[in-house]
Amino acid sequence: MDISYEYICTSQSGIPQDALKHLDMEIIETVGKDISKIFPAFSTAFPFTVAKMKDMWGQPKLVLKRGLREWLTFIVIQTDNQNLFFALQPDFMEKEGEEFDENHQMLPEGWKELYRWFDSFGITKQTFFPGDWLNTPFRYCAKKGLDNYEDMVGVTRKQTDQFAKDLGCEREALSCWLLTDNKDALFINGESSDGSVYYVHGKDLEVITKLSNPTGILDKYLAHVISGKLPAEFSFIDHERNVDTHNK
Repeated sequence: MDISYEYICTSQSGIPQDALKHLDMEIIETVGKDISKIFPAFSTAFPFTVAKMKDMWGQPKLVLKRGLREWLTFIVIQTDNQNLFFALQPDFMEKEGEEFDENHQMLPEGWKELYRWFDSFGITKQTFFPGDWLNTPFRYCAKKGLDNYEDMVGVTRKQTDQFAKDLGCEREALSCWLLTDNKDALFINGESSDGSVYYVHGKDLEVITKLSNPTGILDKYLAHVISGKLPAEFSFIDHERNVDTHNK
């Protein structure tokens, strides 16, 4: 599978000199290693997902493109016909501390590892970073408000207003962080800090399931998709019924 970027690095020595100052040292020092070494906290939070990445996808590569002001930087893993892009956070973005905690306070603890060193990841048959996608969690700034959800799924304003009311929050606070081809959706109240995640299916907004283990279930779902299986073949409800206590 091709990658349409200027620099594709499999070792630290291959990184352009001008790009080094735009990369975190934690990334520079782990180029050429496997995903669990590059993103150890993500690997701990999502063990099934990372196991499938290591078993079924190629060795990670650091991919770069010089932008007008900053470098575009990604970690990419590949199969014969797909690319998986981790969009690396800029080096100036806080990865720890008060600012990071405040911006991500609504997320379950494990989910924060999807946004610490990278801004989620997307799977594509394209040779370049897609920017937006379904089937894996959205980028932080690309999560979908209820207006977007209405357009994408075909629900009414009346339905989404009632949905927000049922969850006891303002509609502006609710965002969809994952939407699949099967119309499985995971919502979070951005004004909350308890890490609650709510599952609904498509237009059935009156049937709400609060996930008791949102990180564990997302881990199993992502492992399923990364294995090449269809989102429609995964049941969030069945996994919720058989939930364990790992990785909340």
